[in-house]
Amino acid sequence: MAAVAGASAGCITTFAPNIRREEHHGAMSSQSTRGSCLKCHELESHMAKRMSGMDPAMLERHMVEMNQVVRPPLVADWMAKDRRGCVECHAIKGER
Repeated sequence: MAAVAGASAGCITTFAPNIRREEHHGAMSSQSTRGSCLKCHELESHMAKRMSGMDPAMLERHMVEMNQVVRPPLVADWMAKDRRGCVECHAIKGER
C-alpha cells in the first residue's frame, strides 16, 4: 500500500539523485527537457524489448557488458509519463 501511495504522490526528491553540471551533464539546466535526458538514458521498456529479441549468446554478451561498462541509468516508464520533467525531481547542482 505504501508503494502505491508513494507512486501516486509522484517523485520523492530525497531518492532522486542530483544532477551535477559536469562532464556529459555540463549543459543541463532547469529548462532541460525530458527529450534531452532520453538522448542518453534509455527507458526500461525499450531495454526489455531489445533484450527479448536477443538470442541466448547475444543476451549473455549483453549482460556481461552491462556488468562491466558504466552506462547511463535506465529510466522507469512511469517517470517518462509523469507530468513533471526530469529536472523537477533530479535537482541540477553546480560542479563539485
